[in-house]
Amino acid sequence: MSVKRGLLIVLVASAIMLFVGGSSARAQLSELTTASVTAGPHLSAEITISALDNEEYRPAVAYNWKHHEYLVVWHTKWTIGTRDIRAARISDTGQVLSTFTVYEHATKDSAQPAVAYDPVNDRYLVVWIFDVSGNGSDWDLYGRLIPWDGPSASLNEFAISTWNTHQWNPRVAYGRAVEEFLVVWANEYQSGVLPMYISGRRVKAADGSFPGSASDLTINHATENRLNPDVTYNLARNEYLVVYDNAVDIFGFRLTGDLSHHFGGEFGIAGWPGTEIRPAVAACKGANQYLVAWQSDQGTGNDAIYARFVDGGGTVGNVYLIDDTTSPEQEADVACNLSGTQYLVTWQTRYTNLKYGIWGRLVQTDETMESVFGIVSPGPATDRTNPIAAGGPTNYLVAWEHQRDGTSYQDIHGRLVTPYAVFLPLALRNHP
Repeated sequence: MSVKRGLLIVLVASAIMLFVGGSSARAQLSELTTASVTAGPHLSAEITISALDNEEYRPAVAYNWKHHEYLVVWHTKWTIGTRDIRAARISDTGQVLSTFTVYEHATKDSAQPAVAYDPVNDRYLVVWIFDVSGNGSDWDLYGRLIPWDGPSASLNEFAISTWNTHQWNPRVAYGRAVEEFLVVWANEYQSGVLPMYISGRRVKAADGSFPGSASDLTINHATENRLNPDVTYNLARNEYLVVYDNAVDIFGFRLTGDLSHHFGGEFGIAGWPGTEIRPAVAACKGANQYLVAWQSDQGTGNDAIYARFVDGGGTVGNVYLIDDTTSPEQEADVACNLSGTQYLVTWQTRYTNLKYGIWGRLVQTDETMESVFGIVSPGPATDRTNPIAAGGPTNYLVAWEHQRDGTSYQDIHGRLVTPYAVFLPLALRNHP
């Protein structure tokens, strides 16, 4: 395992009392009492997913279990200023199988892609935002169905939302029981009037049609923003969990697969003093369970990474400190393996040279975890940022933005993380 230069990982060994949703209900923060493990996970060689002589950002990744490969998508900024959506197929042994363009336009921007895999039709839905007017005044949401081995001329891009608001930060999950995708995103009024709110739309996996209305889901508040959504699907219950923040706290919204029932609406996941933002969520179907991770302001100008379990019925459980150092820990992501029995939490950490590297931690569904481990260190003067992960049957693929040393270019790199079969998990003790 690589070592952070000049940083000492500090595992907090005292319970912290947290308050969720502004109520006096006391959450449980589990105490890490033992830090011994026989071995960390195996890391593959670093994978250069894309190294165009441009700037490449915002990777997203999905696993295809039929062909034992991952699809990574991202946006590329060209020297003329426009961005397009690109993709690469990566085998689960780490080979780059092919790369291709998902969507491009000569004069208009495309950005912020997300992706999910449909095993029934053996293809992906890639979604992104599109500068429809070409001047930044109206960002809409588009998508395209992509066969497993690359684009088809018979499957073109299509509009998902063309409202007179900006659509930002889309995320997508595949609902196996209903054979649909659920796309969620944040809306901002073009005038800048608050509050922002979250919408969702169902997309039929078979043909890209819409079984519902222009918006099948609205999550809003009269005075507070609702933004930074993420979504996952729990096959054990045929349900989705959408998570998001209001720029201060973390919330969840659980729905049936056809979105006909929402179980009482919004509920609090993290809401103690300080700022909790940018949640990520994954479902482990084998345990009928979710794990939500986020970054939390520690009150010292530094963020730490926390996570909380939510059971399939929507009951929030224990809160865990995933990592906290004297430097910022940001941009958490979480993935579950294909069998639905283990999570990987990833994030970026700032080193003493003020550049970011990527770290991770394996978390079991029984709420034990292994030690934190380094995935990639920064360069002498370059960052490794915005990690994203997806889980396969035996490993995970972590992809990130990778500034190229000695140049102004930014690439997309990745690395396979393979857990060892035998390890001694951390012992945990809960405090009331």
